[in-house]
Amino acid sequence: MLNWLFKQPPADPPRLCLGLMSGTSLDGLDACLAEYHANGELHILDTDSRALSEEIHERLERAVAPDASIKLAELLAIEAEYTAQVSAQCNMLIQRAPRPVDCIGFHGQTLWHAPELGNTLQIGMAEQLAADTGTPVAHQFRRGDMARGGQGAPLAPLFHHAQFARETEGVGVLNLGGIANLTELIPGQPVRGYDLGPANTLSDVWYRQHHTAPFDRDGAWAQTGTVDTALLKSLKTDPFFAKAPPKSTGREYFNLDWLNRHLVHHANLNAEDVQATLNQLTADIVADALSSEIDILVVAGGGVHNVDLMDRLDDQVDPLVVTSETFAIDPDFLEAACFAWLGMQCMDQHRLDTTHITGARGTGILGSIAYP
Repeated sequence: MLNWLFKQPPADPPRLCLGLMSGTSLDGLDACLAEYHANGELHILDTDSRALSEEIHERLERAVAPDASIKLAELLAIEAEYTAQVSAQCNMLIQRAPRPVDCIGFHGQTLWHAPELGNTLQIGMAEQLAADTGTPVAHQFRRGDMARGGQGAPLAPLFHHAQFARETEGVGVLNLGGIANLTELIPGQPVRGYDLGPANTLSDVWYRQHHTAPFDRDGAWAQTGTVDTALLKSLKTDPFFAKAPPKSTGREYFNLDWLNRHLVHHANLNAEDVQATLNQLTADIVADALSSEIDILVVAGGGVHNVDLMDRLDDQVDPLVVTSETFAIDPDFLEAACFAWLGMQCMDQHRLDTTHITGARGTGILGSIAYP
């Protein structure tokens, strides 16, 4: 009887959050529904990935081209269409959720990222998304960091620390999206993370120059080619690779024009040899960046499906290479999960420290909230 009288009430269930990510590859929108636990850990419950409509994809490609010239009216139309697709995807996951969703973490679609100017542009109407879903939306994460002098990206290392840090092992978290970025979780040291350079963004655009499909599935075409050492050496002379962190980049820098400037001096190469060389470039910049204190390299992002790239990476690096699936996170949804987590940090007004990641001054709240 006394045991019943003093029995503790059941703990509240973990809060629910949604995370949304559409990256530099412009290939689609990844969304995840997750439980956010009191200790800061996240557990994914449901996911959905959809290609952007062909019209939105084509208009975004034009908008992010290095020589883009776009009217403001067209930009607003693109943003409205993009937001409508995001809202539909969110509402589907919300309807399948076991209880109300507390927050949506919305990265938006990056059109241009210019840390050298202290500014960045992500489209996506957070206020409209909040109204469409009846859910608060955390957004504009990068600008809060840049306002304190930071690069604005990558922000994922904060989430990686909450999910992957170990007391006795050094863990590297490598995201192979359009851009490759690396997080270093070394016991006793501050969290570090930075962009390494191109992953899928160059290989995808080069593949589309020679095929109708959007990307080199499984890296099959690259596997038919041979790495050209002269081209590889030329590509690696770019000063970004030698630049010390913090650093961030995007397709506004690493794009087809960048590649073509190098290919001018290697005009007789077979196209598949260029593809193989681009995969080798990604493997090399990862290997060059890895600390000897990293014991496990956790890989996520679309690049995990590129067999050629993963084989080259495994050959180049010393740590054990695993995908985030080993830690119960689908590699295709790690970034979406990251923004679900960042959304909850913003909702709870947690001050986050990106000093050793982006170079920002002190701690700050990342993001703003749009309420329905």
